[in-house]
Amino acid sequence: MDQTKIDEIVNELVREGIHISKETVEYLIWYCNGKMDVCRIENREEYLPLLFKDELKNHLFRECVNGTTLLRMQKGECEGCAAFV
Repeated sequence: MDQTKIDEIVNELVREGIHISKETVEYLIWYCNGKMDVCRIENREEYLPLLFKDELKNHLFRECVNGTTLLRMQKGECEGCAAFV
């Protein structure tokens, strides 16, 4: 795996002020490798950075949605919202 491409993707977001932990990066690499195994991707070196970037975007989006839901629940604005997240 070419770690430099992964590092470039992460560093680009970090420069924009988005915190991404080392554990998150490691988990997403593991997750992407599992997806590539299931889909039997042969050109993993080329495909991993593309998949990683997409899965990182999805992960950050889910974190935002979950965080917003928790804040709404604390304010009492969204009693039933958590059931749909």
